[in-house]
Amino acid sequence: MNNKSWNILMVVLSSVNPDVRVEKEARYLASKGHKVTVIGTNARGNLAEEESRDGYTIIRVPSKKKLFFKYFEFWKNVREVVKEQKFDIIHLHDLNVLPLYSKLKKNTKITIYDSHENFPEQMSETYGFLGLWGYSMVERFYVKRVQGIVTAGITYSENLERKYNVRSRWIANYPSKIDVEKAHEKIIPKQFQDKTRFRVVHFGVMYHNLGYDKTVEAVKILSKQLKSNKIEFLVMGSGSSLEPMKQLIIQFNLEEYFTLTGWMNYHEALSIMRSCDIGLILFQPGKNNYLRIPNRLYEYASAGIPFIGSNFEGLKRSIQSREEMGILIDPTSPEELVNAILEVYNNKEKLDKMKQIAAEAYKEQFNWESEIPKIIQSYQEAFNQKK
Repeated sequence: MNNKSWNILMVVLSSVNPDVRVEKEARYLASKGHKVTVIGTNARGNLAEEESRDGYTIIRVPSKKKLFFKYFEFWKNVREVVKEQKFDIIHLHDLNVLPLYSKLKKNTKITIYDSHENFPEQMSETYGFLGLWGYSMVERFYVKRVQGIVTAGITYSENLERKYNVRSRWIANYPSKIDVEKAHEKIIPKQFQDKTRFRVVHFGVMYHNLGYDKTVEAVKILSKQLKSNKIEFLVMGSGSSLEPMKQLIIQFNLEEYFTLTGWMNYHEALSIMRSCDIGLILFQPGKNNYLRIPNRLYEYASAGIPFIGSNFEGLKRSIQSREEMGILIDPTSPEELVNAILEVYNNKEKLDKMKQIAAEAYKEQFNWESEIPKIIQSYQEAFNQKK
């Protein structure tokens, strides 16, 4: 099909405020002359019901239900918005909106499934085997019916092929040069300009399976060797484990070592990251985490900082041929984390080399502009498959 002017609908169970992958895809497609509409949620009722942004339109529907009941509510509300409208492409973001295929297949020429992560494996960490089985059954049913599949990483694509014998194209969720340049135009806040302290950063949502307790335990060990005027642990982000992390920090009397910002604007966070020395990616053991592709790895690289991370397959595959930009450890061991931090703290030459490799990786590979053209190819392949 001629791709000069596609009418594209994206659907995602989030507020798009932000939802960086969805926003970057929509922005790119709009820049190529396509009409793009994104339907998301308005759970708190505090966002615009309709918004124009970077050439595309966001429509938000009410979302009041909890747990999996919110899925049914969202699907119903999306259907009411779409009604009889016709699209060339409907692009469904993640498994929790994939069942809309059945409701919207008459409204589109092709449907694309965008798998942001291994959703059934993630749900198994909350609901156990029943979560893994139930969500896998849903995914198995629909991936055979959509016309195209894209994922956020090679391990996700391989997992779908292994489980369901389906092929997909992966489009890594690298940071956009547009966002990074906008972030780097910002002046780093005064409190982060002081470079007398070695700064270790955790960026992103803090869930229970990201090792917040291991981080605090490591700082407890480090505090016996380094005073708080020598090293700082910066946590930029919110999440369900932020409050338990605060309580553990207080319990161990480590407040002077930590700065917890809470939720932070994406561009401000990317800007502040330039003042850091190394980032943490401490995925804990779990079906999803073993294969998980960490977005924060690429965001660290965009700021020119290396990482200390879990020695799991997903992270290993993410840095193939660029292994020197990070240190892989057993994420369940606070002692290994301490040793890794001291390794770069005490060796400025090694740290500077790692920073250089990280910056080069972002410039040459880990940026959205080098990756996103794959989405047009995915759409075209889906149209060709339907012929």
